[in-house]
Amino acid sequence: MHVDLINKTALITGASSGIGRATARALARQGARLILTARSRERLDLLAREIAPAEAALIPADLCDRASLEALAAEARSRFATIDILINCAGVGMYVPSFEADPPMLRRLFELNFFAPVDLTARLLPAIPRGGAVVNISSIGGKVPLPWLSLYSASKYALNCYSDGLRMELEGRGIQVLSVCPGFVETSFRDNVLMGKIPPAVNRQRRFKITAEQCADAIVDGLRKRKRTVVTPRIGWVLIALVRLFPGVIFPRMARMRTPAAKPPAR
Repeated sequence: MHVDLINKTALITGASSGIGRATARALARQGARLILTARSRERLDLLAREIAPAEAALIPADLCDRASLEALAAEARSRFATIDILINCAGVGMYVPSFEADPPMLRRLFELNFFAPVDLTARLLPAIPRGGAVVNISSIGGKVPLPWLSLYSASKYALNCYSDGLRMELEGRGIQVLSVCPGFVETSFRDNVLMGKIPPAVNRQRRFKITAEQCADAIVDGLRKRKRTVVTPRIGWVLIALVRLFPGVIFPRMARMRTPAAKPPAR
C-alpha cells in the first residue's frame, strides 16, 4: 500500500533545523501543504522561502511553554479543517551521566522530548482524519540505551512506548502511528544539547551516521508505506537485536566508549 502525499496537510515541529527542516523540504517535494513550527520566526521564514512555491503556514512556538503549545494547536486547528499528518520532531539531548544532570535541565529535556508530543498529539487528534498519521521522531537510543546519552535515551524509550500504546488506542480509526528511530544524524543536535559534550569515541563512529536528508527520506517512505517503525540506517536493527540477545557482551563495550569513565557520586 502506497499513500499519496499530494495536498496532505502536515504539521512539523522543530522545523527550523535538522531533521525537521529536511522533512519539510522532502514533504514539499511530495506536494504536501505544510504547517511549520519552531521557536525562531526568522529561521522559519528562511525555510518557507527555500520550499516556495509549496504552501507553508508558519506558527512560531516554544513547546516547553504550555501557553505557547496551546496557542499553536488552537491556531493550527482554526486555520486548517484537517491536519493529515502530525510530525513531532522537536527534541534535545544531554551528554552527561544521569547522576550529574541538573534537575531543571532534565525536566526540560523530558518536556520537549516526551510531554510536548503527547500534549500536542492529544490536542490535534480530533483534526486528524482516517488515513492520517502521527509521526514521532525517536532515536535508536529509544531502542538501545546509550551510556553517553542515558537520560535522552530514557525520554526516547518513553516516546516509543507511547507510540506503541497510541497505535493500539487508535486501532480501528485508520490513523497511522509511525515511530522513527534514526542513528547518529549529522545535524547541529550535538551543538545544542542542554549539558555536556559528545565523547570523542562516539563522534568518530561512522557506521550508524546518516544525514538529515536521508532521515527525511526514510520518514516519507514510512508514511507512504504506512509503516509502524522505521530504523535508519537499517544496520541499526542489527544493534537492537544484538543488545536484546547478548546484553552482557554489548553493554560493556558501549560503556567503554564513554571517555573519561564516569564515576558514581560519593555517598
